Amino acid sequence: MVRAPRAPHGDRRTRALGEIASLVTLEPWTLSRAYHADWHSAGLSDDDILHAIVLSAFFGHLNRIADAVAVPLDYQVRLSPPPTDPTAPPLLPSPVAVTGRPAIELSRRPATAQAIAAWRTYIFDRDAPLTRRQRTVLARWVSLFLGDGGISTPDDLTANPIDGALRELAETITLAPWKLSDETFRPLRKHGLDDAAIFDACAVTSSAGFFSRVQVALATLMRDRA
Repeated sequence: MVRAPRAPHGDRRTRALGEIASLVTLEPWTLSRAYHADWHSAGLSDDDILHAIVLSAFFGHLNRIADAVAVPLDYQVRLSPPPTDPTAPPLLPSPVAVTGRPAIELSRRPATAQAIAAWRTYIFDRDAPLTRRQRTVLARWVSLFLGDGGISTPDDLTANPIDGALRELAETITLAPWKLSDETFRPLRKHGLDDAAIFDACAVTSSAGFFSRVQVALATLMRDRA
């Protein structure tokens, strides 16, 4: 187990896995061909790298759902500043929009690809508790924050009174999930969302973050380092 992924300890393979976890969590748009080559030289295969990217994004999803419902994690997270500190500043959004084909195809892990496809269908192809338009708004804001240029921007949608509250939720869950509180959900309640709809909004947002992190991380491995 890598308890402090950014700490310079362990063998090269362990350090490479820690680097993947940190970068996918904090700024997946900064990955590059150079990282890809470095990880290969550290002993990681493309299957290993793909596995690490997907797992890192998945744990980010689990952590955000835990933050949304205030359920304690059943494992330790050792980061600085503490992830539960509400005064910690938010993560920075991506300054770029990443497009292009992935350096490593998700189809290399067929069962994982199938599970992700089923997950995506479940999250987005439903009309309740959230409407499909509300799901789309959340996903587009998340993709903008994470640099997923394969999804249209929120500006392409006709404005709706609830959109501001959805944007605020998407920004908090994506960039500062440790700041989630009852106050975060108050604007959504004013628009008539009940607990089931608010949880659905959190799940949609966090899931969209998983999908975009994986997409961005795999695509940037094809790019030269800035």
